[in-house]
Order: sequence, then structure tokens, then C-alpha cells
Amino acid sequence: MLIDTHKTSANYHHGNVKEALLIAAQSHIENNEGEMISLRALSKEVGVTPSAVYNHFADKSALILAIKIRIFQSFNRFFAASCKESESPDKALLEMCLAYFHFSREFPSQFRFIFSSSIPVEWSTQEVVDVSCRCIVRVRSLVFAIHKKYKLHCSEEEVVNATLLIWSQLHGIVTLRNSGLICAAVIHQKWPEKCGLTDNAQVEKLIKDHVQIMINGMLNSSRGRTIISSQIKLDAP
Repeated sequence: MLIDTHKTSANYHHGNVKEALLIAAQSHIENNEGEMISLRALSKEVGVTPSAVYNHFADKSALILAIKIRIFQSFNRFFAASCKESESPDKALLEMCLAYFHFSREFPSQFRFIFSSSIPVEWSTQEVVDVSCRCIVRVRSLVFAIHKKYKLHCSEEEVVNATLLIWSQLHGIVTLRNSGLICAAVIHQKWPEKCGLTDNAQVEKLIKDHVQIMINGMLNSSRGRTIISSQIKLDAP
């Protein structure tokens, strides 16, 4: 496990209440009981008074944010361990996308929880932004590196838009696989069984195809602009 959720209140001592509360809350998340978390119930689990809880968390929202930060830290460590240094930005991008899928399968409860609700802008401290956006910032740098590798002209807006397309479509693929909804559609619509995303190999192939299509799109978009620009120059008086 990336996060030890098996400690009990017996493992905590005076001065470590915050840690005990986070561990207790995370155990509920692992059991898909995140919506049932309450500060009062956690205080009983840990063996402290409700007032002791509020010394560390102003309300439930503050606790949820602290848990999300911790899970995002684990999320980032998983990526760091899964993605090897590569001189090819194409390969590095594919490894990141596959790691995203693998995290969702190895830690499904944590994956669902960090995307279960948005983080309000007013909570977006530098710490929150750094930890929650680290992966997508890395993807943006790889998209820029791909443009540079193939000597493609690009603006910052184009790089960011390509990044958002890659990450959002990847999340869609992963969500469809984990929900099982696409499998039901394939059965009832009598589509090819291979499209059902019923095993990891099918999903990995779809992710590889997705990354390749996006890279081809970058290449074709840039070349298309070059051709149009050349035609304009040739037709100019």
C-alpha cells in the first residue's frame, strides 16, 4: 500500500492526533465509505474529544482537502516510480498515460476519491496546486518537448490545449474501463468483444492508440498550417 490505513487509535500518542485522524479517515476511503466521514465519528474512533479534532481541522472540508493532498502525494510518487527517464518525449508521454491507468487499478478507492469532488479555487494554496497539478504539468512539458523534437511551430495555447485533450481523453478511457459501462454497451449493441475493455491489455492498447493519434494530430496540424501558409504566399500578388 502507498498509504498505511491499517493503524488504529492504539498506535497514536499525545501530540499525533492529526495523523491518527487522517489514517482513520483514509481507512474509510479504502472501504469506499468516504461520504460517511464525519469529524465527530472520527474523534470517537481515535479516542479524543470533538474539540481536539477542531484544533487540527476547521471542518470536514478541511479534512477532505488534507486527505486529497496526501493521496496526490502518493499519486505523484507512483508516477515517479513507474515512469523511467527517457530521452524520447513520445515514450515518456505513453509511460505517464499507462501509469495513470495502472494507479486507478491498483488503488481504485484513492483514485475515485481524489476526483470525487473539485477543489475550490479559494483553497488553492501553493501546496495544493503543486501537489495536485504535478502530473499534468509534466504532461504539458512533454507535449512541448514533442513539438520541439519534430520542429513544430506552436503557441503556449496550443500546447496547453493539446495537454488538456490528452489528459481528459485518457481520464475518459480509464473511467469507462473502471465503471464497466462500456462492456455493457458492447454486449447490448453487439459490438466487437475486443472493444469491451474487459482486460488491462485492451485498455493499454487503446491508450497507446490514443497517444499515437494525439501525436499524429500535432504533426498534421503543424504541417497543415505550413501548407496553407505556403499557398497564401504563392497566391499573394
